[in-house]
Amino acid sequence: MSCVSSLLRTCTVLFLLFAFFTGAAQAAGPSVIITDHTVVPAVVMPGEYALISVTIMNAATTSVKTDSTILSSVYSVTSSESADVHLVIESVFLDGRGDIMVVEGNSAFTGVIGPGQSVDLTFLIRAPEKNGIYFPRLRVRVRGGESVIYPIPVNVNMPIYSMKTPIIQVSQEELPFVKPGETFQTEISVVNIGQTRADDLTVSVGTGDRAIAAIGPVISSYQVLAPGTIMVIPLSFRVGREIDPGLYDLPINLKYRLPDGSLHQEMAVCAVDVRGSSTIAVSSVKTDPSTITANTQFDLIIRLENTGTGRATSVSAVIDIPLSGGREAFIGTIRPGNDAPAVFRLNAGGGGDIPYTLTIRYSDDYGDHLMEQPITLVVKGQGTEGWVFALLIVIVFAAAGYYLYRQRKQG
Repeated sequence: MSCVSSLLRTCTVLFLLFAFFTGAAQAAGPSVIITDHTVVPAVVMPGEYALISVTIMNAATTSVKTDSTILSSVYSVTSSESADVHLVIESVFLDGRGDIMVVEGNSAFTGVIGPGQSVDLTFLIRAPEKNGIYFPRLRVRVRGGESVIYPIPVNVNMPIYSMKTPIIQVSQEELPFVKPGETFQTEISVVNIGQTRADDLTVSVGTGDRAIAAIGPVISSYQVLAPGTIMVIPLSFRVGREIDPGLYDLPINLKYRLPDGSLHQEMAVCAVDVRGSSTIAVSSVKTDPSTITANTQFDLIIRLENTGTGRATSVSAVIDIPLSGGREAFIGTIRPGNDAPAVFRLNAGGGGDIPYTLTIRYSDDYGDHLMEQPITLVVKGQGTEGWVFALLIVIVFAAAGYYLYRQRKQG
């Protein structure tokens, strides 16, 4: 019996040790991974400076801790608990290994990274004087977990072969000026400045959500665009009447296949400069006072309206009326749909109809403009109303006297 009891105790101890190590294995320590790295510039000249950027990430999101309790040789209780793993970074060190000089960045970060989170770090390095490919090592030390050693290749003036690819360039020789409501034509040039051909090239020009509509086809296809080949694509568009003046970019979508058969897509733009034109018209002519008599002072008010689609600037008005006073007026800027007064302070001479010419000068995006309009000013002669009134009085008294004379004679 004593031998059997001893054997049972030995088996129990071994089982507990097995359970302990199994639970410890399940509760793995926190770990870090390097998800990305870049070297700028990609090829560093000997003795020059460069930047190395790396992204370190907390690879663990949760940990599982398992506890086992043995109540007897045939019965045990097992429990597990999950918890977030926060990564404690004790140090981040870039080891140049005697070749690369790390100027700044070492020990710049120590702290905690949450589950699934990442941190971007940057190191300033100086390349050695000798050409070659060097591998400085990034060392990340994690408290209570697995530390990481990550080599980063640095190219110091070494020619490395890369696949030759086509390079498609889109250009527009002239930027068209167009007024709202008009149609315009332009053309774009598509050239392959790369070292190999582009297959199945498609050029598609869009207009976006603006009031610019294409007239005719806007998609061009080419089976092969060899290096140095230039394709000229004519385009026509109509601009809406209500569009605001300004510079508008029209998106160009390029799709073609690379030498390895993969599909490549990129964007370019062509542009159109929408500029409104101004048109100045006379909306009203009036005087203050409304009735002008000879040898009196009055204001001549001429309202000018911009009926166009663009701003009119440097607006001025001149009248050649043969009266003394101010015969020039400067208005300035009149926006589309607005008007402004040109006021002339004048002295009336003799009465009568006085013809004169209004000359308006203004500018817009299309240059300088001049408009002339004939107008007539009516001036009443001084004292006319008095003579008419006196004559009426004389007529009234004469009629009254004649009436009284007839009454007396009849009586």
